[in-house]
Amino acid sequence: MYNDTIKLLNLEQFNLKIEKIDVVKRNNILYCYITLENQKKKCPICNSSPIIKEYVNKKIKHSISNNNPCFIIYRARRFYCKTCKHTYYEKNPFALKNDKLSTYTIYGVLNDLKDHTVTFKNVAEKYNLSVTSVINIFDTYIDSKRRTLPEVICIDEFYTSRKRQYKYACVFLDFLTKKIIYIYPSRRKDRLTSELSFIPKNERLSVKYVVIDMWDTYRDLASIYFPNCKVAVDSFHVIRHLNDAIDSIRIKTMKQYDKRTNKLVQNDIYYYMLKKFHFFFTMSFEKIFNGQTYIHKMKTKWTKHEIRSYLFSINTDLRDAYFLKERYREFNLTADFETCDDELEELIDEFLSSKHEEFRTFGKLLIHWKKEIKNSFIRYQGKRLSNGPIEGANSRIKTILKSANGYTNFNRLRNRIMYSLNKDIPITGNPKRK
Repeated sequence: MYNDTIKLLNLEQFNLKIEKIDVVKRNNILYCYITLENQKKKCPICNSSPIIKEYVNKKIKHSISNNNPCFIIYRARRFYCKTCKHTYYEKNPFALKNDKLSTYTIYGVLNDLKDHTVTFKNVAEKYNLSVTSVINIFDTYIDSKRRTLPEVICIDEFYTSRKRQYKYACVFLDFLTKKIIYIYPSRRKDRLTSELSFIPKNERLSVKYVVIDMWDTYRDLASIYFPNCKVAVDSFHVIRHLNDAIDSIRIKTMKQYDKRTNKLVQNDIYYYMLKKFHFFFTMSFEKIFNGQTYIHKMKTKWTKHEIRSYLFSINTDLRDAYFLKERYREFNLTADFETCDDELEELIDEFLSSKHEEFRTFGKLLIHWKKEIKNSFIRYQGKRLSNGPIEGANSRIKTILKSANGYTNFNRLRNRIMYSLNKDIPITGNPKRK
């Protein structure tokens, strides 16, 4: 009977030797009255045999269900040593000293919070606790420290809140393990300078590569604080600038045929096609649907090759811009660090001599980041340097922020992100059985 009750209340972990156990339910609340066997241990001060002075009931919240609150009423013995006059309680296996929550509840809460999609409110409802209690458990036992700097670091930022002094926080991530190294409260140069200066010099000198987006502050800081590293820009950000440029050219061309009507199908056929199939200019052609697509205005079906041929027939300058864009995209996919210089120079010249201002601006961007773009073709342990790992982390960070409707306490946010995403953050002040 005792074994069934212990299993029902999830008390197996405590390895109890029970003298008496009773479970009652009052007002939809479960009360588990437990008296343990007397272990008859010696006085911790003088090693004499004590006597039982009294029994004291200790009420401990033990969350096993979100349907009914559950409390352990632990009938604890209070011992008295006649020899040294010392008074003390027997060991409490359910909770830490002066704690009102069982270690089972604490571990359950902390384990559930490893899921980045779960909120403090979700956990509170599951364990029949208040949200404040769950937050207090998290703040008490989780304190994420900075990890040792690896050889390859990815740096990026994420939006926190417009209510904070600094709207963007800065993330440092290990390229290989995909674990967050640390999160700094601001991406501003003065704040990051202050933070990075506290990292030991020998640790900073061990960094070989730093991968960033196209922001000068990160490049400047990398050259100062990681002097032995090569800086690489994430190729995704370069391609995004290129796609923005070709899309701007498409829109300019499209507007030449605008009939000022709100209904797309009633507009000029060139305007209609350039708007309806805008993704042909920015999306990889291989990824576009291979079957036939119905074109409502023409009342016919065309393959993607027919659609692209028609789009090219609208404007030769737009067609030439598309093929130049495709040349750079192919270069980005196939170039090699050791041999990419000549082709990159040739592409820069073509963009700078383009008829389109957007491409000339992009050419200047390539010059400004030429060295870092070349470094992006470096492979480290078989993997091309990129910010792909940190983009994945940022996606989960956004889920944490969105689910919680924002965080007002930055330290709590940092701890929650690192605890949920890294999975290996240790519990501080480990709530072990006494």
